[in-house]
Amino acid sequence: MMSAARPRQGIGSASAAPAPRVQHWPPLTVTRADLLVEGSDERFRALVQDLLVMADQLLELRHALARALGVSEPQYRLFLAIAQLEGVRGVSVGRVASHLRVTGAFVTMETRALVGCGYVEKRADRGDRRSVLLRLTRAGRRAFERFAARPQTINDALFRGISAAKFRSLGALVRRLVANGEAALQISRAMAQPRRG
Repeated sequence: MMSAARPRQGIGSASAAPAPRVQHWPPLTVTRADLLVEGSDERFRALVQDLLVMADQLLELRHALARALGVSEPQYRLFLAIAQLEGVRGVSVGRVASHLRVTGAFVTMETRALVGCGYVEKRADRGDRRSVLLRLTRAGRRAFERFAARPQTINDALFRGISAAKFRSLGALVRRLVANGEAALQISRAMAQPRRG
């Protein structure tokens, strides 16, 4: 007596491996328990959205301030960094690059425009002839003094209602997020690399 033919195992058959069950829909965007509220990532997603909105606001404000000074936004960042770091002797390209978290080549390129408009001057470092020091010119200092009321007014409005204690806590939290952001970027870049083998 012939045995009954076994059903063919194909797509959709009962013996096919079941798809992994998704407990949340849409899937959670974070899994750390400290960042979930009753198993939901809703507050986390709202926080990220607020951070994205604030990033756009900061960039728009920076671009507006740069236009008021007559420079581009990268040049504005460089102008501020030189003013804050120059001291008596001037500040090296390397130190400005480290402060802004950019390359020395970026600083060198953007400095050309600031030198061209008369805001910044370059001079050789007497202690190291291979190094160049940057500092504001008299015209750059006068421009900054005339301009200073703009960022003061904007930043006072931006941080209105933030107490000294909250400001210190915010600074520490943002520094942690920046450091974590660097680690997250490394993970993201590694994930984007094609797999070998």
